[in-house]
Amino acid sequence: MDKTHDTGWILVTGATAGIGKALAARLLSAGRNVIAAVREPDRVAAAMGSGRLRTLRLDLAEPVTIAAAVEEIAQTATDGGLSALVNMAGVIVDGPLEVIPPEELRRQFEINVIGPYTLTQALLPLLKRTRGTIVNIGAISAYLTPPFYGPIAASKAALSSINDAMPLELAPYGVRVVLIHPGAMKTGIFATARTRRETMLAQAPEVAGRYRPALAAMDLAFEKSGADDPEAVVAAVLAAISGRSRPIAVVGRGAGAFVLLSRLPIRLRDRLVRSALGLSRALKPQF
Repeated sequence: MDKTHDTGWILVTGATAGIGKALAARLLSAGRNVIAAVREPDRVAAAMGSGRLRTLRLDLAEPVTIAAAVEEIAQTATDGGLSALVNMAGVIVDGPLEVIPPEELRRQFEINVIGPYTLTQALLPLLKRTRGTIVNIGAISAYLTPPFYGPIAASKAALSSINDAMPLELAPYGVRVVLIHPGAMKTGIFATARTRRETMLAQAPEVAGRYRPALAAMDLAFEKSGADDPEAVVAAVLAAISGRSRPIAVVGRGAGAFVLLSRLPIRLRDRLVRSALGLSRALKPQF
């Protein structure tokens, strides 16, 4: 790993579990200094390795916590500066568009788009000072939206568009920007999303019943396709921080297939997606 910013701090949002937790552990073991921004600081495990760990509360759905976190980050970063920001935190809202309440869509964008945007904007003065790096975590669904994943795909597509503008605007200040699009990963975020989806479906049992076969087919198809180890994303983030990454990186098992499918004619693409996900029979018109 590049040692240029060894004394600097790396801010990782969503470091409580999953990829964020694994990334923070790898950075600390490599001797890097990590600020773990999480909703519940008490859940962050003790530091391991020769790096220093600071934790702070951050809920991207609560603007007041963003402002407080930025003040705390600025104070911590006086010792070495803020060398990188990794916008890892996010949520998945999935399910039939017919049953997803508008407030859930707002929550999806608040946490996956507006929150990271607000945090990044506030930290730009610190990142300019160190000619640091911004790493945004997208999703492969930004290329191709599977059925029932409209909200998460829309939020990641929006983040991708904002990310496209960042390097053009920030290059004069020496700030590098990298967007990482992971495929499905072995983390708890999908189980959490499925639980929340079931809660929404329970509010509209008649409508939900019509989608049950398709949802079951989707879940089975994803289980068969397999998810990749979070280490794939961790490695991509480490490469980005050290300056060894392309501006946009697609990582994870099957992620490349999504990109290829997205380039096909729409009717052919949709037919292949329905077939691959087992939806040709499960998702039928109902009147």
